[in-house]
Amino acid sequence: MKRRIWLHIAFWTGYWFIYAYTYSRYDGHFGKYALTEAMEMPARMLATYGAFWYIERVRMSGWAFAGAAASVVVGGLLNRLLKMVYLVPVWFPEATFSFWSFRMMYDLFDCALAAGTALTARLYFRQQEMQRREEVLRREKSDAELQALKAQLHPHFLFNTINNLYALARMKSDRTAPVALKLAHLLRYVLYESTKPQVLLEQEIQLLRDYVELEKLRFDDDRLAVTMEVESDHPYQTITPLLLPLVENAFKHGVSEQRDAAWVSIFIALKNNVLDVKIENSKVLQITSDSLGIGLKNVRRQLELLYAGQHEIRIENEENTYRVHLRLNV
Repeated sequence: MKRRIWLHIAFWTGYWFIYAYTYSRYDGHFGKYALTEAMEMPARMLATYGAFWYIERVRMSGWAFAGAAASVVVGGLLNRLLKMVYLVPVWFPEATFSFWSFRMMYDLFDCALAAGTALTARLYFRQQEMQRREEVLRREKSDAELQALKAQLHPHFLFNTINNLYALARMKSDRTAPVALKLAHLLRYVLYESTKPQVLLEQEIQLLRDYVELEKLRFDDDRLAVTMEVESDHPYQTITPLLLPLVENAFKHGVSEQRDAAWVSIFIALKNNVLDVKIENSKVLQITSDSLGIGLKNVRRQLELLYAGQHEIRIENEENTYRVHLRLNV
């Protein structure tokens, strides 16, 4: 409220000074014009705030503009009356004056100019405020949507990894304890690290290595071949945590359906602030967009929200191979 009052005071002070200074250029008497222009300001303010009231309170646009025009006319007439009664006789006695002369148009235009300038300034500041609010709402909506996407992804990931541990426990395997430790590391990462906007690329890669090791437990040594190649010229680069769903998709919707000769190839390269990720896997069944689940779809949505115009993701669904290629400016 205080800010609005000070803006109004600044506007009218500036308006008064510009008029007084402009007219004083004719004879150099700034004091005289400062006083006469100050006495004309109430009529201009009446026209301006009357126009504001009609435009903002009257819903029918035709009546609103008619009321604003009437306010301008009333302000111009009051200004004209002030000149006839006081300003011209006292400060400009050598001038002739007729109330209904064509010079009345100057007074009407004077009030219309004041109202139009003030209304333009108000609309500008109001538009700026609306844009700020929209930006805040858009940012909050994006944050809420990202959190919802992560909330969908985490139960999906936990379901798969806990199933692996359950299978080992039923077989009373000696590998149960190491697997439980890896799962604990993964859970710590998912619960604490992946909720951050950015994580180290090294951490994300280690997560993928642990995940691959857990997935390999479900396969015989001669049934699955996994290769993972990493190249990076910036080991401390940070990225948004979103690589896990791509790898998870290769196992869940690709090699898990195969009985033998399954393979997964993971290539991650970071060069000149460009992250290049290629994930390929063998498959025997046709993979449709409906069968991909929420993982890959969520990655697409997160990329749209966080890296709009800075990423390219390409999916190639061939007869025996499924390939995902992601390029990202980080």
